[in-house]
Amino acid sequence: MVVPILEPAVRATWVVSACCLAAAGCRFLGGGQEMASLPTVPVEQTATKQSVDRTLLLELLFVRYDKHDTDLREDLWQYCDEQMLPTDVRQRLAANGLRVGLVTTHLPARLADRLTASAAARADPAATLVSDAAVSRRVLRLLPGRRGEILTETGIPELVLFQHDAGGVSGQTFHDASPLFAIRARPVADRKITIEASPEIKHGPIEKSWVGEDGMFRLETGQQRHRLEQLQFTVTLPPDGMLVVGSAGDDATTAGGCLLRDRDGGDCGDRQLVVLRPLADPVDPLFTAANNGDEADDGPPLLIR
Repeated sequence: MVVPILEPAVRATWVVSACCLAAAGCRFLGGGQEMASLPTVPVEQTATKQSVDRTLLLELLFVRYDKHDTDLREDLWQYCDEQMLPTDVRQRLAANGLRVGLVTTHLPARLADRLTASAAARADPAATLVSDAAVSRRVLRLLPGRRGEILTETGIPELVLFQHDAGGVSGQTFHDASPLFAIRARPVADRKITIEASPEIKHGPIEKSWVGEDGMFRLETGQQRHRLEQLQFTVTLPPDGMLVVGSAGDDATTAGGCLLRDRDGGDCGDRQLVVLRPLADPVDPLFTAANNGDEADDGPPLLIR
């Protein structure tokens, strides 16, 4: 049998024709009968995971009290575990007029009632805080790792702050100041939530500046920030726990006095507690998407006032 030798141009034509037939579905003709094309092997499909609501729900309470109120100034702290923080962190916080405790037990009724918002506040958690209320409530909806800001006061014309650290005492005066707690929340195992909080003071006119954070720089429009990084603390909050942040001592120029002195408290007092507790169980990171390290990108922080 003699096999004809095709010219290069003819061979190219055959190759092009074969490719076109393959792309069109490759239908074989013969005997006047059309044969179905070969079944295509489907690409392996992974089970589509249902989208998980990663939002962490936290209840935020501002509890106002008078500086002579022994219930909230002294008795409440007997039920707070302050030892869960490292000794050096507790010492730095105390030297700067701050106390941080974790409540995991039942409180006496007289104290529990003081940490309960009114029926109107519970019915409308998105309502604007009432400055003359003894307890003001908000609901925080935080994404894991996304920065939130809890403003404890805004627009203070002149704020004097003395910082105590290993090097001694240093003082600064801030104008048009707004003290706040910057927080980040992340779910951990056993339905717990890790909360990282750091005191800050926003001050001065609004301007554009480059801000370095988490190894990155971004252009931010707003007031200057004075970060009290030495007072940062991290707490693991159980599902039935409650984080309490309060002031210690009488000095209004410490960080605790600047952050938690309530200038608009009226008859409710001139001090305030910041209380955080979970409203819903978070999703254990073990059961979320495989790329757990891909947390929410830093965007505009959630402002809470």
